[in-house]
Amino acid sequence: MMKRKYLLILLMLAGLFSFADEVQFSMSAPSIVTVGEQFSLTLSLNAKGDDLRMPEINNFDVLMGPSVSSSRSIQIINGRTTQTVNYTYTYILRAASEGTFTISPATIKVNRKVYPSNEINIQVIKGRQQPNATVPPSGSGNQQTQTTANYGDQLFIRYEADKTNVYKGEQIMLTFKLYSRVALSIVDQTLPSFEGFWTQDIELPPAEQTRTREAVDGVIYNVYTLQKKILVPQQTGNLAIEPAEMVFDVQQRVRSQSVFDDFFGSIQNVRTKSKSKRIPITVKELPQAPAGFGGAVGRFTLSSSIDKIEVAANEALTLRVKVDGNGNLRHISPVKFNFPPDFEVYDPRTSYNNKPTEAGIVGSTSFEQVVIPRFAGNFTIPAQQFTYFDPAEKKFKTLFTKQFDITVLKGADDQSTTVMSSVSKEDLRFLGQDIRFIQKDNLKLNRLNDQFFGSFMFFGSYAIALLLFALALALQRKKARENANIALMRNKKASKMARKHLKAASICVKKNNTDDFFEALLKAFWGYLSDKLAIPVSELNRDNARTTLDRFSVDEATINEFIETIDICEMARYAPTAVNQSITELYKKAEKLIGKFEKQIRKRKS
Repeated sequence: MMKRKYLLILLMLAGLFSFADEVQFSMSAPSIVTVGEQFSLTLSLNAKGDDLRMPEINNFDVLMGPSVSSSRSIQIINGRTTQTVNYTYTYILRAASEGTFTISPATIKVNRKVYPSNEINIQVIKGRQQPNATVPPSGSGNQQTQTTANYGDQLFIRYEADKTNVYKGEQIMLTFKLYSRVALSIVDQTLPSFEGFWTQDIELPPAEQTRTREAVDGVIYNVYTLQKKILVPQQTGNLAIEPAEMVFDVQQRVRSQSVFDDFFGSIQNVRTKSKSKRIPITVKELPQAPAGFGGAVGRFTLSSSIDKIEVAANEALTLRVKVDGNGNLRHISPVKFNFPPDFEVYDPRTSYNNKPTEAGIVGSTSFEQVVIPRFAGNFTIPAQQFTYFDPAEKKFKTLFTKQFDITVLKGADDQSTTVMSSVSKEDLRFLGQDIRFIQKDNLKLNRLNDQFFGSFMFFGSYAIALLLFALALALQRKKARENANIALMRNKKASKMARKHLKAASICVKKNNTDDFFEALLKAFWGYLSDKLAIPVSELNRDNARTTLDRFSVDEATINEFIETIDICEMARYAPTAVNQSITELYKKAEKLIGKFEKQIRKRKS
């Protein structure tokens, strides 16, 4: 009985935990160090192992190791429990001489099977000594703030473009990096608008996860990738990536005469600025383009299909074209087919399935076009060419769609006979000009000697002209009175001015320019309320806007939605990372809010 009980417990435990079948054993270390620098070499194993064997480590002094640590985590997802273990072996090394050195794989046994790690390369440079920035004595306390300081060699930002001489429509990979040798926090940033470029952001992990080490002029920096963008120039000539500017608080130890301050440690936040360099970009015009070029720049493949080749008259056909590859996929024009004249043709529908990557915009653009043959017969949709420019080979390339032979059967409701597809709509139009039908209706004839002068129509036209003149004069006087009433004119033009600012915001949405977008949205709201409610913009704020809107009987839900939108825009101006809402959704919401105000305020005033 006891044996059965233990067996049952073991079976339950075996079902409770499921361990990873694949053993992973990896080795890691900094890719670049200076001579004499101490650093960690770490081996990570996701199972319990033994008999760790390290390769011979030349050109490095082993100061300590291995120190072993382990961690264990349990996850329960949908009733399934998984357990993960990780063992870490750490060595402390010191670089002895300059050069690039390879550390061969280490090995370890897991369940009597030997697993090798990867090998790593470490570059050792001579480096140059950098002075440690120490803030002079100032006041007392552990946390102080100094206004400004210059940390030129300790901290800087940089834009890096993979190419600066491109063709119009060619992709540019732009990387924004922060180089630092100090502890810091970002206070503010001003980024360029990338005028003349279509931009697309590449999603990045948190900055701490992108940290690498790079040597600049013999000094090793911690490098954080803050932003990656794909730029596609939309015009030719001399463009530029304008400088970015960032403000930081740098933590530095304060030099003090007091032994107590030295013992407990005194840290000061020092404010500093850094500005990147301007990068000129030369954008060349494409060579003379052949027929059929629709603006595609990159490297692509083409496929085409039709849903059926035999169809009844007046039944729809769907023609599909798909462009796959890497390039400006969102700027490709649809392939234009020469359809038979007896086909009713609808505009193509475009769909995108692509994403920005570090290799560029990769994926596909698809075009779907519906056509309806109206008569029975045999028809041909000839093959069409798709021409694109390959910037790598600096030449145009042409791909072709398939040719489609369509059989159109006589439909159930088709009373006409089969027509020849060789007769075009152009031919039918000329036939209509050559043959005139006999006019059967009674014609109204005028007498030859009838005169307009002195007739009823003559005096009637004078009366109508006088009435129109009087109406125009009355409208002009009304407009003059309205112009004299400035408040009334501003009220009438409030919606028009708001639409103007919203249009500017919509352009920012297309360019993904978040800074100018929120500025335009705030101008639209405050300008509209100033004109509509006759309150100067300088006197408008959240409180008196709420009070005035409530006095005009605007419903509470609309007022709360307005205040919430204003708060989001204000927050985005000072803390962009705190705003998670899409600017496209925010634009649609703002557009609806202006419409609600226009209906409710107008209704109240009337």
